[in-house]
Amino acid sequence: MQSHTIKVTGVSEQLLQLLDDRIRSRHATGRSEYIRELIRKDVLDNPTNGAPAVPRTFRDLLDPVEAETRLLGETEEETEEFLRGELEAHRLRARPG
Repeated sequence: MQSHTIKVTGVSEQLLQLLDDRIRSRHATGRSEYIRELIRKDVLDNPTNGAPAVPRTFRDLLDPVEAETRLLGETEEETEEFLRGELEAHRLRARPG
């Protein structure tokens, strides 16, 4: 298989640390493997590409939220409070009449 290199600029040390933490939690062998899988999932599993949609898990939905809140330094309680408020706002908008 042919190999290519992609250079990414503008990634902070803090973001790299979060990335490495995520890699360890997923038992991936390293950044390259993890990033290759992200690219593969986004390109191949994206329904807009004509490929069949892959079922999403609750973890798939919450992983970006967890990463963002850790980056912002928010506590789990602050995140839960925010999510409860957003869910309630959504329910109020969804009610008929």
